[in-house]
Amino acid sequence: MKKLLFLIILLIPSFLQAQEKKIKSSLLYSRVGYDAQAEKRIFIRSNDAAHKEAQFEILDKNNKVVLIGKPHYWGKKWNTNWWVIDFSSLQKDGTYTCQVKGFDSEILSSKPVKVQQNMLWDKTWETIAIDQLKARVKMRKKNATKFSPEHAEGGGWQDCGGYLREVNSHSTMLIGLLDLLEFSPERIPASEQQEIIQQMIIGLNYLAFCQDKAKELGRGNGAIIHEWPKHTNVITGDVVKGALCFARAAKVFSSAFPKKAKDCLKRAKRSFNWLDKNGPNHNCGGTNFSLKVLEDDGFEPIANGAPAGTKHPNEWKTRDLVMMSWTAFALAEAGEKKYQKKAVAYADQFIDLQIPKEQAEGKFYGHFRAFKGVDYSEKAWSHHEMGWDAGATFPHYIIPLFEMSKKWKNHPKSRKWNTAIQQFAYGYFLPACKANPFYLLPQGYYKNEGLLNFSGLWHGMNGTYGSAAALALELYSFTKDPEFQKIAIGNLQWIAGLNSGVLKNDRFISKSMIYGIGDEYIGSWTKIPGTICNGFESDGQFVFTEPKAEKDAPRVFTDEGWITHTGGWLSAISRLKYLPVK
Repeated sequence: MKKLLFLIILLIPSFLQAQEKKIKSSLLYSRVGYDAQAEKRIFIRSNDAAHKEAQFEILDKNNKVVLIGKPHYWGKKWNTNWWVIDFSSLQKDGTYTCQVKGFDSEILSSKPVKVQQNMLWDKTWETIAIDQLKARVKMRKKNATKFSPEHAEGGGWQDCGGYLREVNSHSTMLIGLLDLLEFSPERIPASEQQEIIQQMIIGLNYLAFCQDKAKELGRGNGAIIHEWPKHTNVITGDVVKGALCFARAAKVFSSAFPKKAKDCLKRAKRSFNWLDKNGPNHNCGGTNFSLKVLEDDGFEPIANGAPAGTKHPNEWKTRDLVMMSWTAFALAEAGEKKYQKKAVAYADQFIDLQIPKEQAEGKFYGHFRAFKGVDYSEKAWSHHEMGWDAGATFPHYIIPLFEMSKKWKNHPKSRKWNTAIQQFAYGYFLPACKANPFYLLPQGYYKNEGLLNFSGLWHGMNGTYGSAAALALELYSFTKDPEFQKIAIGNLQWIAGLNSGVLKNDRFISKSMIYGIGDEYIGSWTKIPGTICNGFESDGQFVFTEPKAEKDAPRVFTDEGWITHTGGWLSAISRLKYLPVK
């Protein structure tokens, strides 16, 4: 013990020196590459703002200067000064490097980076949607041998770094695969479309297994357990997302796989009807839980912006109302027309929770209360406790409003839907994303703290950024405002390497967070190519501390690879279609 204390004392001076050591200015750029049609930015991360004479050059593969300009000072955020190099006007396919003079008395240089039409799509979709999932099937079979035969029951994918196969993450992945086939089928060869369908069947079969287990265990006919074999409680968000996957798959399979389509439709109605009658339900007969979770139903009030000790009301979560509306819409589109009324009714409920301008949080409005009758807003991401907070990962995902406004444009409520979208778009989404240099969708607004991005997370939220990009592209389609395209690209490029960087020696280095993709990428537990890791936060992975503005910074990289993140990425790139940058 004395030797250990002596060693600690010896190390303290070197630790303090490392803390005091001046970190050099850093050049941060995409490690996957840039879409030629999109906004293209490089960041300089600096200790100070005094670089008015700095200049950048973009050079082609022959070292010929093709663009010259001055970095633009964005401002200070997360205790760091950010400078922006915008080279969006360069739209010719090629390999380029960036050099910057005027920072720290030395030239900052990037490695060669590619600009190409549809770069993010071409480089990622197949590895993420097909190769990764095949590897996760093998991993699940290996874990069945390692842990017990029960881990093989039901099939599915190994969804994270451990043995889990959560329903919520399977559903998010399935929604990403469904989006590929709905929004971008022309970009996917027929043989690969069949591969995607086979993976969808693997995911859907696991959801069906968990639905059957819920009935077998007495949880309810239509309920879906959270995960087999360890976590057999029933969470509203799991059930409704599972129902949505079944409903959308029923339409996709209707021609080629009519028997599977019929089964999916039956299961979708069973889960939706059970929730419609019995919901909300966040802890129905769970097993293997701590006493704390059983007592508080898995609700962490501080994480949700509520005062300590707050109990969540016996009301629907806003995000679950959104999913109920979307599921009912999908059922109606699959031929069950009577569900149109349900889609509209659930949309009415969550629109009524939209925060009006006169009750703005700071300057923000148009987002949503977490529940009916509370004064705190819904957060983008929640996955802390098994129960209420588990799987609450779709951020303000008002997709049913877009769908209904397109397909049911003559409905008497269409004006109400359009108004709600506009208020969300310009009252919250756009200004909140523009409150940071990377356009990231924040975790949310906290009283007395303001908008927070990283503080208070259980682990990083790269899944939010993929879904936020998909949401931004829906808003672009709705408004035709190119600012939303920029938001989409910013959230995707954060994952692709245009992020705050990891500290190496005396400089920050940007890294792709898609394992195996990009000229420099950062690790994940599984080492499966196509895995997107948890990403950045302010505290340690699987550690929760109170959300505070003073701690809000991307200080810690977290490396667990969870298929929720890849599902969100696929939902975004499937919608990624451009107009030329002016």
